[in-house]
Amino acid sequence: MVFIRDLKREFFEFISKQQRRLLVFVHLDVDSLCAWKIFQHLLQCEHITYTCLPVLYKYDLENGHIQHINSGIKSILFINCGSTLDLYEFLSLDSIEQNNNNNNNDENNLTLFILDSLRPIEHRNVYDAKQIRLIILPNKIDMEKKRVPQYEELFHEIYDDDNENDDDDDADNQSDDDNENSTSMRIESTEAREKRLKRQWLKRRDKALANYYKYRTHSYSSALIMFELAYLLSKDTNEQLWYAIIGLTEQLLHGRIDRDFYMEQLNILQSHVLRLNHNQNSIINSNDDNNNNNNTSIINSKLSMDCINIKFDEDINFHLLRHWSLYESICHTHDMIISFKLWSSRGLSQLKEFLADLGIPKREYEQNYRDMNIKYKLNIKKQILDKRLQDKYHYITNTIILPTFLLTSGFTLKLSPQDIVYSIMSTLQTSSTTTITTSPSIMIDLTERFSLALSCLNYNQLNYYLNGIELEKIYTNKKHYLIETLLQSDKNLTFDNTIPFILLKFDQNMFNSSTTNDNIKSCGFFTHPYQAYLFARNALQILISYTSSSTNIIKKKKSKHLQRLPLILIAPYSLTNTGQELVEIVVGVPSLNSIMMNSFSTLFETADRRCGNVAKFVFFDHSVLLLQEQHQQKFIDALMFVLAK
Repeated sequence: MVFIRDLKREFFEFISKQQRRLLVFVHLDVDSLCAWKIFQHLLQCEHITYTCLPVLYKYDLENGHIQHINSGIKSILFINCGSTLDLYEFLSLDSIEQNNNNNNNDENNLTLFILDSLRPIEHRNVYDAKQIRLIILPNKIDMEKKRVPQYEELFHEIYDDDNENDDDDDADNQSDDDNENSTSMRIESTEAREKRLKRQWLKRRDKALANYYKYRTHSYSSALIMFELAYLLSKDTNEQLWYAIIGLTEQLLHGRIDRDFYMEQLNILQSHVLRLNHNQNSIINSNDDNNNNNNTSIINSKLSMDCINIKFDEDINFHLLRHWSLYESICHTHDMIISFKLWSSRGLSQLKEFLADLGIPKREYEQNYRDMNIKYKLNIKKQILDKRLQDKYHYITNTIILPTFLLTSGFTLKLSPQDIVYSIMSTLQTSSTTTITTSPSIMIDLTERFSLALSCLNYNQLNYYLNGIELEKIYTNKKHYLIETLLQSDKNLTFDNTIPFILLKFDQNMFNSSTTNDNIKSCGFFTHPYQAYLFARNALQILISYTSSSTNIIKKKKSKHLQRLPLILIAPYSLTNTGQELVEIVVGVPSLNSIMMNSFSTLFETADRRCGNVAKFVFFDHSVLLLQEQHQQKFIDALMFVLAK
């Protein structure tokens, strides 16, 4: 196996000694961007030249590789992309290796480094000892090895060559004399035994691979691993630590990890927060106790070198709380919508009663949160944790109070990683083009989004960050409009005893309708696979909560049935003009009982083979795919057959 045990020596010093330009592919998500910002800092410290290419689709990797393969590249880094592909075959590395062998130049062989949180890793990448290296936390390598089937279960040299040998043996047996019938029978008996053993081995291999690839999960944040590298190189700062915190937060907010795994990674970062921010606190304290002017000037110069401060806090996890009023923030928070059933007038009345019990006047909770009276803001968290209010309104505090870190820098806004995640993802989701294409123009759009999203991470210039917040408000309003439409009418929903899943379909007219304002109509809503998956998961949870709280007995009975069903979302991937064929995005979400164990990658692949390979698996996670509208019913029928088996 090719897991890197020494990040400093086997990875960073390796590429540093090559003295060649490094090619880096960065997936368009927050964790990847944060990992890249940390790594970019390390490259600049060592004056290592690099080329960075953003990717969202598989063909972005292929195109980027073709463009730069002849430019002297000796190493390629994949950040949150590539681990689920057989890179040796996908990038045609065998032809490159053959050319190098013909030129007797083994030193120019490519080395591929993969840093990816998506699991499982393609098994051929795990056992490719020539060119592929996998980057994970060194102390988690043994745990990662246990997930992968043993080499002997997947590869067998004798059985791989059996077909040719069988043909040769058959020809020899036909030329045997009749006097050697007994010998021939023994040979045939041996051959039959070998074929039987081969069939048994192939069956065991297929079973091992099926179990290995059954579920898609996520491992440790790539930004966290990059920060560990910065720490090993003694180049870690508060800025790099902040990026690692943001990358981890995105994993939780987008449902890629559960709260327990989030807390495990948070504890890793907590020790670094205490270490890097301890000096600042001690300097500030010494300033209070020391009146010496010379010491004060030294203190001020130290503070000016690194003026940002990161502190642990149990933050109130209301959506965009610092940029909305308290009331609007609660109304747009997914967990509060479910707890208070805010789709109904009764739920909204109960929310106002809850705010009254918190002791907050109407004029306070309806104005911007930043402008609220400080005495009310300081009291909110304490009141929310009040057991009496929890019992009265039946909400769970661990979804409302989120352990996290907050950043302060001078007199600017106090920044939370949740808000930055939302700002960046809304920026990434906003496309200047409205149709899907495989032309190079899509790369221009990716580069534009990539650059704007990186700007949102700059805590010194908040304009891009605040623009992303406004975009997030637009997307949030659109999401709530779609959810309300879903609950008010069953025309977009299909769930009954005839199909083994909930089918949620939106047509293009939903996005062209005049519902709120022109900005919403112009947004490509499902342009990013992570956002589409998050919407589908939230829709499933709200749908089940809605049916379970209904006074209709039939709907209540349906709720128990719905909890066991997964959800399939089909929606326009791009808004097309009249006469153009619509491309749809298809998202598979597991049932509420097994929300973190997604098996739709293998299910979609099996269904696609059954209906003639009509789906386009352009994303790295195959639980999200693209499909032409004309093939929709064919694919759904095939999926129903696969799930019914």
